[in-house]
Amino acid sequence: MKREPTMDIPVDLVPYARRVALRDVDIFYYAAGSTNLPPLLLLHGLGDEADTWRSVIPPLSQMYRVIAPDLPGFGRSSGPKGGYSLTFFARTMAEFITTLQLQQITLVGHSMGAMIAQRLSIGLPHLIQQQILISGCLPVKRRIPPRQWWSLLIPGLGELVMASMRRSQELAFLSLQPFYYSLYDLPARERRFLRRRVWKRLHHPLQRRATLSALRWLAIDAFFRAEQYLDLVSECQTPTVLISGDHDVIVDGELIESMEVVLEGRAQYIYLSRCGHMPQQEQPDLICELIGGLSPAVSAVDLELEGEPLDCV
Repeated sequence: MKREPTMDIPVDLVPYARRVALRDVDIFYYAAGSTNLPPLLLLHGLGDEADTWRSVIPPLSQMYRVIAPDLPGFGRSSGPKGGYSLTFFARTMAEFITTLQLQQITLVGHSMGAMIAQRLSIGLPHLIQQQILISGCLPVKRRIPPRQWWSLLIPGLGELVMASMRRSQELAFLSLQPFYYSLYDLPARERRFLRRRVWKRLHHPLQRRATLSALRWLAIDAFFRAEQYLDLVSECQTPTVLISGDHDVIVDGELIESMEVVLEGRAQYIYLSRCGHMPQQEQPDLICELIGGLSPAVSAVDLELEGEPLDCV
């Protein structure tokens, strides 16, 4: 299998780097923590890689066997020449779970990864103990894609838009601003990492193609398959935690509120203040607290950190 150009591995994550060959793709992933601990599977979002979890993998590995893959087509994983639909991602991750022989999984997904997590919970309920969905969920109401997506959805034009962002590294870095509550308030080390990484993404042909293909399939799903997802989600019994930031302009908060209603008491909704679309990067300590301490039985009254209650609805 021909290998596409790969991205570097952050120095502090090198000891956890692994690779496994599946039927059609090679998957790069991080594995941290004892195999005797309960498995925690972390799924990143669109256009990202497993490195999005870099600040939470080491601390969570004290409580879980943490597994964080690059989704196929992203980061250091290989990918097919075909379309990158939710069905494709879910089937590939189901094969990944089977290959690693994971059971009783706590499944955490961010953005598109949250959508994949829900597909897995629906398809593999016997393997998923609970799911934590950060900044995303399956569409359960028909929606027109957000205006900021439109230029990227048109074949040819989307490729030109991404090419235009390669004019300068500063322009590429600025494209990240909508994803954060305050990009320039991130720690300097984090900003340096993101500046280098977004530049590499834009020069990685496989990841560019996977990003645009996945985005276009998500738009199709949101408009044409919402009713089907509504039926599937309504039948899913997996305990669920929904987490979103109050300044997330990428995912409409109404979508997540609708998901809470559909789940009818099977979900907790945790609302993070002063946070955008990337809680695992913006508030990693809080995310570690939540993932490490939440169980389906925890009530909103119990969700207190350092004496300050979280905004829960």
